[in-house]
Amino acid sequence: MTRQERAVRTREALIEAAARLFDQDGYEVTSLAAVTALAGVSAGALYFHFATKADLADAVVEAAMARLRSILGPGDGAGGGGGSTTAGGRDRGGSGVGREGDAANGSAPGAVAGGGEAGPESVREVQRLIDTTHRFVRTLSADVVLRAGFGLDRTRGERTTRGHAPVAGAEGPAGRTVPERSAPDRRAAERAGSAPRSGAWPGVGGGLREVWSGWVHAVLAAADARGALAPGVAARDVAPAVVAATVGFEVLGTQDASWLAQGPVSGFWRLVLPALVPAALLGSLSAAGTGAAR
Repeated sequence: MTRQERAVRTREALIEAAARLFDQDGYEVTSLAAVTALAGVSAGALYFHFATKADLADAVVEAAMARLRSILGPGDGAGGGGGSTTAGGRDRGGSGVGREGDAANGSAPGAVAGGGEAGPESVREVQRLIDTTHRFVRTLSADVVLRAGFGLDRTRGERTTRGHAPVAGAEGPAGRTVPERSAPDRRAAERAGSAPRSGAWPGVGGGLREVWSGWVHAVLAAADARGALAPGVAARDVAPAVVAATVGFEVLGTQDASWLAQGPVSGFWRLVLPALVPAALLGSLSAAGTGAAR
């Protein structure tokens, strides 16, 4: 194993160990000594990668961001091309979800939105949203890094006010000198795609909840553009309810794991769908999810 490979593995072990302890004991209680003990590495190895506990927490959030983007799908599908969406959900440019989905299925972009009755195909984005909420909640249950990342995301303001890592050469924890991170180590982290990319969806900041919220808004706007929403229902009104419910499952799941299961998510969609889509399209949707989302 090369030195670079060892550095990458050590960094990953530290992030995993920190996530487990942050999730189990909380950020404030967790000590760096406990992290190194659980990761099975020396204190020097920790300080080579992370100058402070806040620095390590940021890395956990970055790793959680990479996992969240994996759940949402390749290519930043919802608005990744920089297009904008009107209040009514009509795409005004870029490669929004609806356009990407149309191309994948061989139909003309905006075919339903341009006129005519919405058919079963028009609810594809709604089903995609249902399936993704199931994957999101299920992954929260199984993946401690994603779970810890969302927990840390709630307290990021507190960590920011306390300051982040000092510059290289400054004194770090316990009087140690903060080392320069090697160029290979920095490049390895960049290749891992762990850094959050602000603004991948319209109006989205760099936080996990903002990214999730922006994606939900974009997918519902695409569904609206396809004519999949019931008369009088606007994507901008529905999206906050979906975001609030799913983030609520995440928060409640920190105390009771039964919230991070298929039942609560399916129950939410069974309640919402009759008001969200036209009655004629309800039979085309599965509140329990489809395929791998089950």
